[in-house]
Amino acid sequence: KDLLTWDDKYIALTPNMEYEKNGCYSGNAIEKDGLLYLFYTANYKIENGRIPKQAVAIMDKEGNIEKYINNPIIDGAPADMTGDIRDPFVFRKDEKYYMLLGAKSKKEKGALLLYTSEDLLQWYYLGEINLPIDTGYMLECPSFIEVEGKDVIILSPMGLEKEELKYQNQFATLYLVGKLDVENMKFDLEYMDEVDSGFDFYASQAFYGKDNKPMLVSWFGCGEQDLPSDNEMWKHGLTMPHSLRLVENRLCKFVSEELNNLFNDKNEFSSNIIKTKSNHYHIQFNMRKEDENTWVRFGNENDYWELNFDFNKNVIQVDRSNLKLEIDVKNGLKRCTEGLNKEEYKVDIYVDNSFVEVFINEGMKSFTFRCFNLNNEEHNVQFS
Repeated sequence: KDLLTWDDKYIALTPNMEYEKNGCYSGNAIEKDGLLYLFYTANYKIENGRIPKQAVAIMDKEGNIEKYINNPIIDGAPADMTGDIRDPFVFRKDEKYYMLLGAKSKKEKGALLLYTSEDLLQWYYLGEINLPIDTGYMLECPSFIEVEGKDVIILSPMGLEKEELKYQNQFATLYLVGKLDVENMKFDLEYMDEVDSGFDFYASQAFYGKDNKPMLVSWFGCGEQDLPSDNEMWKHGLTMPHSLRLVENRLCKFVSEELNNLFNDKNEFSSNIIKTKSNHYHIQFNMRKEDENTWVRFGNENDYWELNFDFNKNVIQVDRSNLKLEIDVKNGLKRCTEGLNKEEYKVDIYVDNSFVEVFINEGMKSFTFRCFNLNNEEHNVQFS
């Protein structure tokens, strides 16, 4: 009810039907007439690929869930698509229901498919949305939300070519700001960028919180990484819930107010070395060009990660090459992003054991990543 306190309601969807014999894959949910419609990909593998199937289950206010008797609601692929079609995202726009699906075309290009429905059960294919971007070889986890009167589409394309300041992860997650034109099956683009510049961020899901506030939660992971926690039989997680806004047409994501209110035990500091008292904390500071501050390190000697600001080159970087427990080395130990051409930055960093979320200017830029340099002892935060 408040994004803070959570109750375990056990497994919602178990692949116990033939059409989903290889798993219930991710989707989203939408409310209609007091019921929650849970959309998901019914994974159905065959010898040389998949037969794409989309399904729905319906949940009442008591939490009872029943799969729709006529599943799958979408069975098979359009003629020009492969069997790689998944991750339904259903939304309402202009009094109609629409479904986005990520796909791979037979030309080995990522595609965004659009379906429509009047009752959330019978779906009709409208076609592929024309996107003015590189879609890689496959699109996953599409998401749509309205933020301050503009349409925002979030996509996870696979196979984008790495650039010095972008697309450095195994897979990327992008946002597009503009206007979704469903009549002409295109997106009129005004601005685009990566949602996050960190190592471990993928597959965002947008939703409306209380008072119709646009929000986002994302997968705290990316690709098939080897992590120290694998030995304990767990791997990834979810980010904190983020509130969304637009600043200079950029999509800004920042920790929701409900979560920020938890950090009410405040301590101010003036030293350039701080000893933390906890493995979960929020630290806020400014980095100024005039002070010649260029980096801040988190950890202890020979076991730390570092946040760097190059004001002259307008580059912000996270470097985890000095951690004792190395993480996902094959995909690189540094992540860089283009700065905001500022001479001063407000920095918010949230550490929760191995999970770290860094926000620059309240989410105009962000880095989400894992590190395993915390233990029961205090560690240092050191400024240059």
